[in-house]
Amino acid sequence: MLSITQLEGLYTKDYEFNQSSLQEYKEAKKYYHSNQLPPDVKNIIEQRGAVPVYENIYRMVVNKILGYKAQSIQEVRVSGRQEQDKPLAELLNDILDVFIQSENYDKEILKRDKDLIFGLCVMQIWVSKEEQDFALEIENIPPDSFLIDKYSIDSNAKDARRFHRSINTSLDFAKQLFPAKNFVTTQDNIEYRVNLIESWIKEEGGFARYIWQKGGSVLSYTPKPFRDGSHPYIIAKYGIDEKNCWYGLFRDIKPLQDYINFAENRMVNMMGSFKAFYEEDAVINVESFANEASLDNAVVKVASGAIRDGKIHFVEHRGNIATLSEKVNEKRNLAKVLSGLNDEALGMAINRQSGVAIAQRRDAGLMGLQDFIKTSDEMDKLIFKKAISLIQHYFTKKQIFKIVDKKVGLRYFEINTNERNKIKVGKFDLVYKTQLKTQGREERFAHWSEMLKTIAQIRPDLVASLLPLMLKDTDSPIVADVEEIIQKQQQAQEQSTEQQAQVEQLQMQLALKEAEAKIKELEGKAMKYAAQGELAQKLANSQEQAQGQQTEIDFSKYHKKADTTYNNQANKVLQTAKGMDLR
Repeated sequence: MLSITQLEGLYTKDYEFNQSSLQEYKEAKKYYHSNQLPPDVKNIIEQRGAVPVYENIYRMVVNKILGYKAQSIQEVRVSGRQEQDKPLAELLNDILDVFIQSENYDKEILKRDKDLIFGLCVMQIWVSKEEQDFALEIENIPPDSFLIDKYSIDSNAKDARRFHRSINTSLDFAKQLFPAKNFVTTQDNIEYRVNLIESWIKEEGGFARYIWQKGGSVLSYTPKPFRDGSHPYIIAKYGIDEKNCWYGLFRDIKPLQDYINFAENRMVNMMGSFKAFYEEDAVINVESFANEASLDNAVVKVASGAIRDGKIHFVEHRGNIATLSEKVNEKRNLAKVLSGLNDEALGMAINRQSGVAIAQRRDAGLMGLQDFIKTSDEMDKLIFKKAISLIQHYFTKKQIFKIVDKKVGLRYFEINTNERNKIKVGKFDLVYKTQLKTQGREERFAHWSEMLKTIAQIRPDLVASLLPLMLKDTDSPIVADVEEIIQKQQQAQEQSTEQQAQVEQLQMQLALKEAEAKIKELEGKAMKYAAQGELAQKLANSQEQAQGQQTEIDFSKYHKKADTTYNNQANKVLQTAKGMDLR
């Protein structure tokens, strides 16, 4: 266990190292929320009586990136490394679906994506106990309240041995957490506040949790809070510079943003200002001329002949304004290039092109987002990997979960009730896919229409199954109605198919009866021919015994007897077949 002095020393080292990155992060948030002009520039503009002008390109770029990320199609699946792990992998997939469908998941992921663009994002997964059951909770941690080990060089801080999180809370809440402790407090106009620091330090056996105060004492120490010995954080850095400091997209765009703001305010000042040169005898009152000539609506008195003789000359800034405007456009285009987006991706293209050409240029403009998407996907994998580890260590009792399944709707499933659904430790692979949904609804509908036309010529039986998928992809509001109609039609078709199957079965039975009748007919004929052969043999024997005496034998009665036997059997088969109901 570390002492308060050791904790303060480690915290100070990490704070000093992360200070420059945190300062850049805070400035990025200020620029995002349109607080971009320095105080001295604002004072100069106010003294001139002008209105401050700023063009927030940074916010436009960030919002567009977040929009593409928010509508991306994501899929995560767990697959077992061994064949016997397949049932457990499917069970873990269901539990992860419950985790994804929690009410805070989408909101916290959106916060995470914005923080990642600013430079650093931190997610916390915690295991909470609800009565007798455990549940996973996910939370986005503000980076300006979080410190990483100064010696960590990994983009996901996998090599870090310590983390610190600052928590500002009320004195009453702190006393509820630690009733018998004394606190160092600060006072505002309403209540007393307490600054707590939560540190996770890697020790023997795993990460230990410390809760302490600067200038105070160690309030809590837990050697191994999680059963797997891990810490609850998942971290991702947008970029790492040569000094091992993390940074975001803001570092590349800030100089361009400052230049554009400066030029815009400068041009506004130029458009409302001018320079006047006059000869001394051309102006009656110098001070009055200077004050009145600068007004928008001014009537200024000058000496006789001054205007006719050209003794007064006004200089405006038309040429300088055009030059500045051209430079501003250059900086705008450069900012788009650095952000990885072009006019088509930003939705600002005004050139006339075909739909295919626009789609190709938009896809090309989104290539710069691949680094951001890749970093985000890698962090999502780490989130689910930690979630699976916690599930295997904590979900050991019988539990029932509710899940909204895409195919069957609302359903319930249980775990740890038998050997098939028992959660046990195993090794699994995560398959995580992300696809940017770049096309609009009309483009996707046209794409699907062409694809369905092609499929209808080859496999028309697949069109009905693909139609709901098309409507879902195009965000159509009638998806449920179409699925209901298709389902009713399939049920009617299944009933018709079942009746047809019954008819075919009866026809098959009749055919079998007919085949049996034929067999019996053949058997009767065989008996008939055998009887004839026996009679012929007897006749030959009797002829030999009679020593050559010729005797005429009538075979007709034997033929008649065999035919009668065969006809009786055939009639029975036909009567049975006629009595069957073939409707």
